[in-house]
Amino acid sequence: MTAESLSPPARIAIVGAAVVIVLAGIRVATSILGPFLVAVFFAMITAPVMTWLTRRGVPRVLAAGTVVAGLVALFVGTAAFLGAALTGFLFSLPRYEEALEAQAAVLTEYGIDPASISIWDYIDLGYVIQQVAGLAQELGSITFDAFIVFIAVGFLLLEAPRLTACLARHLGPDNPHLRHISQSGRFLIDYVVIRTKVNLITGVGTGLFLALIGVDFAVLWGFIAFVLSYVPYIGLVVAAIPPTLLALVMYGPGGAVAVIVVIALIDAAAENLVLPRMAGRELNLSPFVVLFSVIFWGFILGAVGIFLAIPLTIAMKLLLESWEETRWIGEMMGNGGREE
Repeated sequence: MTAESLSPPARIAIVGAAVVIVLAGIRVATSILGPFLVAVFFAMITAPVMTWLTRRGVPRVLAAGTVVAGLVALFVGTAAFLGAALTGFLFSLPRYEEALEAQAAVLTEYGIDPASISIWDYIDLGYVIQQVAGLAQELGSITFDAFIVFIAVGFLLLEAPRLTACLARHLGPDNPHLRHISQSGRFLIDYVVIRTKVNLITGVGTGLFLALIGVDFAVLWGFIAFVLSYVPYIGLVVAAIPPTLLALVMYGPGGAVAVIVVIALIDAAAENLVLPRMAGRELNLSPFVVLFSVIFWGFILGAVGIFLAIPLTIAMKLLLESWEETRWIGEMMGNGGREE
C-alpha cells in the first residue's frame, strides 16, 4: 500500500499520530534538548560577532574561543549581579512591608478600610526565602547545564561552515531546498538578533525610567524586563509587577499607575515602531499563533520552550513553507502577507 492509495482522512490520521509520537519523545527528552536549544539560540545571537572576527583575520578556533569566553564572563557577571540584587531585595522586604502599611492609609480617602486589607497575609515571606534558597541549591545543576551550553556554542560556531559545505556537496549547490534552508537560517538568525536588540531597548528604557523616578533596584527590573520580553504578551506584564508594587509602596497609587503607563508605552514603541522597521514582515506571525506557540512550546519544553517559543515557531513555519504540500500551513501561520 502506497501513500497515494490512502484516503485523505487516513493520511491525516497517520501524520497526526506521527506528530504526537515525535512531540511526546521531545517532551521526554527535554532535559537533553533544552540545553541544546539554548546553545543554538546563543550561537545565533553570537554568529555576527563570530563573522566579524573571522573577517578581520582572526582564526576560527580563536574567534570561537573568544565568543565563548565572552559568554562565560557575561554569565558569571549576570549571576553575581542577580545574586547581589535579589539578596538586597529580600533583606528590604520588611522595610517595604512597613511602607506599604503606611500607604494603605490613603485608601481611607476612598472609603476603604485599610484594616480589612492585608496584602502580606497572602504573601509568605518564609516561603519566598525558602524558594530562593532552593534555587541557590540548584546552582550546581545550573552551572553544569551552562557548561554544556558553552561547549555546544563553541562547536556550533566552528562546525557551521563545514555543515553548510557538506549539505551543498550532497544536495548540489543549485538545489532549491538547500537555498531555502540557507535563506531560512539567515532569516532566523536575523530575527533572533533583532529580537535581542528590541528587548535591549525595552529593558534599558524600563531601567532608566525606574531609576529616574527613584524606584529601588531599577537595574534589576530593567534586566528582568529584557529577559522576559522574549516571551510575547505575557513576559513584560510579569516583569512589570515587581516595580509596580515598589512604586505603589514608595509613591502611592499615582506612582504605580505611572510605572504601568510608561512601561506600556516603551513596549508599544519597541514592538510597533522599532521591531517592524528592523525585521520587516517576512518573519511575522499572527497574534493567535504567537500566543498559542508560547503555551504549546511551554508545555512541550518547559521554561526553555516559553523563552524560545517564537524562534521555534518561525523555524517550523519556514520548514513548512519549504514543501509545496505544506506551504499553505506556513502561510496560515503568517500575519497576512509579505512585503513586496
